[in-house]
Amino acid sequence: MDKADQVSVWDMAEARDERALRQRTLLAKYGAPLVSYTLNIAGPIKRFSRADRCFSVGKVQIEAMLKQKGFSVLECIGTDEKTGLAALWAVKGSAEELKTICTDLEEKHPLGRLFDIDILNGDGQQLSRRTLGFSERGCLICGNAGPNCARERLHPLEEIVCRTEAMLDAYFVEEDAQQIAKHALSALLYELSATPKPGLVDRFNNGAHSDMNFFTFLDSAIALGPHFHAMAKIGALNRALPAEDLLPLLRSHGIQAEAEMFATTGGVNTHKGAIFSLGILAAASGYLGLPISDPDTILSAAARIAAPAMQSDLGALTPQTVSTHGEEIFVKYGLTGIRGEAAAGFPSVRLWGLPALRHSLAEGYSLGEAGIATLLHLMAHVEDTNLIRRGGLSSLKLLQDRLLEFLTTQPDQEAILAYAADLDLWCIQRNLSPGGSADLLAVTYLLHFITK
Repeated sequence: MDKADQVSVWDMAEARDERALRQRTLLAKYGAPLVSYTLNIAGPIKRFSRADRCFSVGKVQIEAMLKQKGFSVLECIGTDEKTGLAALWAVKGSAEELKTICTDLEEKHPLGRLFDIDILNGDGQQLSRRTLGFSERGCLICGNAGPNCARERLHPLEEIVCRTEAMLDAYFVEEDAQQIAKHALSALLYELSATPKPGLVDRFNNGAHSDMNFFTFLDSAIALGPHFHAMAKIGALNRALPAEDLLPLLRSHGIQAEAEMFATTGGVNTHKGAIFSLGILAAASGYLGLPISDPDTILSAAARIAAPAMQSDLGALTPQTVSTHGEEIFVKYGLTGIRGEAAAGFPSVRLWGLPALRHSLAEGYSLGEAGIATLLHLMAHVEDTNLIRRGGLSSLKLLQDRLLEFLTTQPDQEAILAYAADLDLWCIQRNLSPGGSADLLAVTYLLHFITK
């Protein structure tokens, strides 16, 4: 953080004066109790990403409690200054009850010690904890009640700042991991539910598969949620490491996720490629920290995490040492498959998946319908090793030639869904399944959900 972000005691005094002026204005306008909310952030820098997120968490909690308890909000004023975010609500109701519920929030929420919530009654008097029978707030460092620690400066500022940062880290590492895992699970479920998908399991049929169905994928996806949470958390907890060093930390969780998948499906490979792709992206997102608005930022971090897999997994392969279908395709055709996609930052998703999804959504498609359009664009350009394994390079070329001819006509929504249904029958007849493209559709969904 830059010195330009620092605030002085004079800045803070001016901010308090301006806040008091806003309070007087609302009191004169409504004569109703006020809820005044800021943060307790020690040190000269009050504004940084996690502090702003902390403020938002508290604001959401306050507004939810006001609604739950039946308070009517007459007006809310928010301020956005270098000295910190602030919010002020004029509320119709009992000031004493407001003080009780806000004190409860400060005491029980994991970030509550950083919330600074004052209650003023309709006459402008600030209610204290003691008048309602509550003890004074405990010190952030030693827990002792009362203002003595701060007044007598019993704890070094550096210690207070470090404790504040540790609280924020502990909360948002877990929060980020939960959100990323939720988005990863949503991506798998949306990919599964998008219908009709040529040659793939969807809501209408099992595609070119006889050993799996919609519910096999459903069970598998749900089983993988906790593993994406773990991989996102690995990324978040290891930001001090170079991204290239994360892969060994992720491998054991990838192996556990595959074992869980096979145990859940009775030995059927439903999501092996997705475990690798979404696991890398979950770790990259955790490594960067939410919020993230630019997919390219995630893709760049994912490329750095995945790059070592190219050398370690494919570098020394021979026809005698292959153990997976992907490795067999690499030895036979030189195609790097999903490892190459990940190590290059998922270029197929960046060039074809995301643009197709965005265009379709802008045209008014539902997320499911947009997924079908996106899948067709991916199939038209991806060297899908799953499809090659079933039908060879000739089948891939035939399918892609057909798709490119169709897509150049710039078909509308109805035409895309009809074509996908016809292509589904064509793929089923030839036992073709573009599973690699399906995994990249899940990647596209995940990036959309995280950055939306």
